[in-house]
Amino acid sequence: MVNFLTLPLNMSKKLTGALLLVLLGAVWGSSFILMKLGMSPRPGVNVFSHSQVASLRILIAAVVLLPFSLPSLRSLFQRHGPYFLIVGLCGNLIPSFLFTYANTELSGGISGILNSFTPVFTVLVGMLVFKTRIHWLQIVGIFVGTLGVTFLLYTKVNVASGGHLGHLSAVMCATLLYGISVNTIKHKLADVSPMEVTSLGLLSILPFALFSFLYEGTAQTIIAQPFGLEAFGYIFALGCVGTALSNIYFNRLIKMTSALFASSVTYLIPVFAVIFGSFFNEHLTWTQFFAMLVLLSGVCLVNFYDLLLQKLRKKGQAF
Repeated sequence: MVNFLTLPLNMSKKLTGALLLVLLGAVWGSSFILMKLGMSPRPGVNVFSHSQVASLRILIAAVVLLPFSLPSLRSLFQRHGPYFLIVGLCGNLIPSFLFTYANTELSGGISGILNSFTPVFTVLVGMLVFKTRIHWLQIVGIFVGTLGVTFLLYTKVNVASGGHLGHLSAVMCATLLYGISVNTIKHKLADVSPMEVTSLGLLSILPFALFSFLYEGTAQTIIAQPFGLEAFGYIFALGCVGTALSNIYFNRLIKMTSALFASSVTYLIPVFAVIFGSFFNEHLTWTQFFAMLVLLSGVCLVNFYDLLLQKLRKKGQAF
């Protein structure tokens, strides 16, 4: 067994970072199946609607982080206030509704694969809105990733394994919103601590989630439905662990290592999503698996183009 106390500091950080990376990939990869279990905890048993799951997830996450957000409440009404709202809406609230809607027809594996397109939209939004530079290799990566998504859309999958175009589009729209949120954090909230960004973003959308919770009678559903508490348990795990705590540890991972290393979780999420989905009889076809590899290859090129350039330059110098 590895004794972390006897390891050099850098090696200990690397091992801890690698463990955190795998843990986050597993947590976020499981979130897609948890959405389904929140709606239907047993085969043929429907408890919550997709919108109830989404609002309850955000409500739980926001309440869990209240000890961190309330001391900084005043910040919501200062110059950064609109940006916290954008992060809350684009990074949490709207994608939650889009993903639960999509998962009424999509398998968790397909949702997880499409979710990995987020870095592509992050680069595109940065280029179009914030005028950030983009390398030609990233453009190639965007093209390859788009090819993978298109391939996935035309695999002619049935409802149980792939879903309808509208539900696939909902996931893609959610990844676009994630791209907007990431760029807002990077360009408008760079001087704000990661904990404040996460907790205040959730606090800013707490009223929307609470309104939806009350309007849809979610509390009555928990009490009235025979499997209401079981379904609530899945959503609690989704909100508390999959949204609130995971964001804290993701921010910690960025501080321990780098944003580039932390972004590698993008490639683990679809893998774990497919693994967890297989436990519930969700299976990918070989065509879908190939489409996933094409998509992830494009995303990898978008994220790590600079490392590829460094290797090519070193090889050129060697000759």
